[in-house]
Amino acid sequence: MNKKKILLLIPAYLLLLAASFGITYAYLISKETKVNEFTVGENTVEVKETFEPPEELKPGASIRKEVQITNTGNLPCFVRIRADFSDSKAKEFCEYTINASWADGQDGWFYYNKLVPPGETTEPFFDGEIVIKEQKADGSAYDQADMIEFDILVYVESCQHSDHTGDCADDEYRTIWQ
Repeated sequence: MNKKKILLLIPAYLLLLAASFGITYAYLISKETKVNEFTVGENTVEVKETFEPPEELKPGASIRKEVQITNTGNLPCFVRIRADFSDSKAKEFCEYTINASWADGQDGWFYYNKLVPPGETTEPFFDGEIVIKEQKADGSAYDQADMIEFDILVYVESCQHSDHTGDCADDEYRTIWQ
């Protein structure tokens, strides 16, 4: 190769190198961002309770205890509840019924038989008031000496429903906890 060609190729090569550097640099510093926005489902519930104890605990007295559960999350959910007496003797002299919207699971838990949408509240757990019995199982009368102070402790659990539209089978509340 002669000297003239080499002298012409060197500036052409340098020009090509400078142009490719500029293109590569522009490619590497260009930036485009996209934000993937998503929200996380929240499965939370709140116990709403109205409790009015009698002035004196005696046979025939009534206790108003209204327990309801509100879905404070953003997903439909199923709820279950367990109510335990702080003293087993107290459970013997109390009489109460459970609302028909709550199914006895035979495992210590009662299951609300409907899906609870966000912001909605269940039917009350107790159907009416809790009444102190006047007679023991053997027919004898309870007296003041039989009365003991007690608490009814309420435990609640919730389970998010997998279909966020809220469509579910009528008996799904029984199987969701398995």
